[in-house]
Amino acid sequence: MKFSIKAIASIMAAITHFTSVSAEGAVAPEDSAVVKLTEETFEEFISSNPYVLAEFFAPWCGHCKNLGPEFASAADSLNESNPEIKLAQIDCTEERDLCSQMEIKGYPTLKVFKGNSDSVSDYRGQRNADSIANYMIKLTLPAVQIFEDAKALTEKLADVTESFILQVLPPAANESDSNNTFYDVANQYSEHFTFASTSDPSFVEKYTNSTDKPAYVVFRKGEAIEDASVYDGEDIGDSADTLVEFISIETKPLFGEINGATYQAYTSSGIPLAYYFYNTKEERDAVEPIIKKIAKEFRGDINFVGLDAAQFGMHAQNLNMQESFPLFVIHDLKDNKKYGIEQSKDLDNSEIEDFVKNFKEGKLEPIVKSEPIPETQDSPVYHLVGKEHNDIVNSKKDVLVKYYAPWCGHCKKLAPIFEELSALYKGKDVLLAELDHTQNDVDGVEIQGYPTIVLFPADGSDPVYFEQERSLESMANFIKEHGALKIDILAEDDEGDVDTNEEQPNEAAESAPVEEASTEHDEL
Repeated sequence: MKFSIKAIASIMAAITHFTSVSAEGAVAPEDSAVVKLTEETFEEFISSNPYVLAEFFAPWCGHCKNLGPEFASAADSLNESNPEIKLAQIDCTEERDLCSQMEIKGYPTLKVFKGNSDSVSDYRGQRNADSIANYMIKLTLPAVQIFEDAKALTEKLADVTESFILQVLPPAANESDSNNTFYDVANQYSEHFTFASTSDPSFVEKYTNSTDKPAYVVFRKGEAIEDASVYDGEDIGDSADTLVEFISIETKPLFGEINGATYQAYTSSGIPLAYYFYNTKEERDAVEPIIKKIAKEFRGDINFVGLDAAQFGMHAQNLNMQESFPLFVIHDLKDNKKYGIEQSKDLDNSEIEDFVKNFKEGKLEPIVKSEPIPETQDSPVYHLVGKEHNDIVNSKKDVLVKYYAPWCGHCKKLAPIFEELSALYKGKDVLLAELDHTQNDVDGVEIQGYPTIVLFPADGSDPVYFEQERSLESMANFIKEHGALKIDILAEDDEGDVDTNEEQPNEAAESAPVEEASTEHDEL
């Protein structure tokens, strides 16, 4: 799956900005259950407690300031319900040696310890009080909880705090491959979901139609038991893939909420993501029944989420939409294309259903972010824009394109070399072009850093990525070797005085890392 490097850069810059302005303190209050550890007390405390979640932080860190109150709240809650679980903080500005020993490279870093400092793992849950508490409690439980009777299980299902995956096991299925596979999946994903199994006759009768085939049921937080999703595919046998896919789809609510904590879960699913940007809770509540109805029809094909425009409205720019709310837009994550309801008038929620159906049937045109097509070309290097990208790179010429960002230092160093090389090909069927990737969308090009240089051969064969020294001579030889026309511009230079820019500093072949955008964006 490919993601827009522009969106990632904006989001990362936004996270830094958003978290740096929190008013809450990073240090837990003295009267909280959070234990403050030092290098002298660390080892003894870890070895004396079976479950410890340790936060390595810096008081000035914006992310730490956001986490602080949630961490303290989780510690107080666990101190009441599960006192064997401890939460601790280590101030890395004071305990530099300890943090160095623990290889702390960023703040905050959360690590789970089970009885000694060698039994350590990274915390992988969300960073709010409920998630922290649930994550740690699950560490004290088996990967699969067994419920012998309907009463205890029904009470549990009445108030699930996260997605709950239940295996309903007919007596004859106890030794099946499917049962073993379920336990394998539970061991792998128990940090994210709660797994349970029952052979209670009332659940067997309700959810299975077989004497030896297990059923799998997903119950979601905030939804009625009757709205649970039941797996109705073939027996999973000894292959976990089908069950994992079912869980990945069905654990998401029909109309969820996307924010910093859930963004990765939705984008990693790989299926299109439909956003409803709202101004107020009332707007969200009004559209919820409409979207839930649509979401039931397209479950597994499209995920639907609400997004609070007051907090994350600038994310509309990453989806090629204007910051005019409410709005509805679908992001096809696989192809990185965006489809939005026209914003020239106020959004009519009744239009959403037909819009989604047209998207699914391939009847919509994506919104292409593009600069206007230039009326004239005044530079030796062709100024390429998104609207004509595909036409130019398929123009029966060998086309070398530089994808750049205006703030990229490597791109600025390359510019005069690229212009000089372009001038050498004047009158030839070789075109050098450049595209500002912060202002233009492109399809089918994997851009992992700036500049990215790609040759599109004249015969329409697959594009070739340039990953050598960025000098005039190396790029000219690259065009000769990989271009369909095999033009050797260096050999054709009658004067023999081509400047190969040997005095230019040698840059690493790999693309420059993405630099943070200078404009401020909100976190997502």
